Amino acid sequence: MMLYDLHNKLYYQVFNSAQPKMTDSHQGRSWGYVKKLVNGKPIKFWLDYTWGRFMYFSYNEKWYRVEYLQANDKKQVSDLFNGALIDLILEGEELNLVRGTYENRRLLL
Repeated sequence: MMLYDLHNKLYYQVFNSAQPKMTDSHQGRSWGYVKKLVNGKPIKFWLDYTWGRFMYFSYNEKWYRVEYLQANDKKQVSDLFNGALIDLILEGEELNLVRGTYENRRLLL
């Protein structure tokens, strides 16, 4: 599965996941969320500010996870330092959840 950012035309790879254990007492973690529209529905994207690198969200009673820092089109390391790294916490207010893989993304359009 993938998330497609409508405004920036970017893809984010999504993985099936279990519901994260969001407790405050587990190793000092602190959880927060950001709201985004997924297929027109407001969804909370949960993230662990202390240890995590994934955002977790529930859509149609299934849990998914997506990396919130990533580079699309497999950028070179030098490109990452020039601003090519995408932060899903700040980007992507309107998203579509679509089937398929990142490699086959052109077939989905």
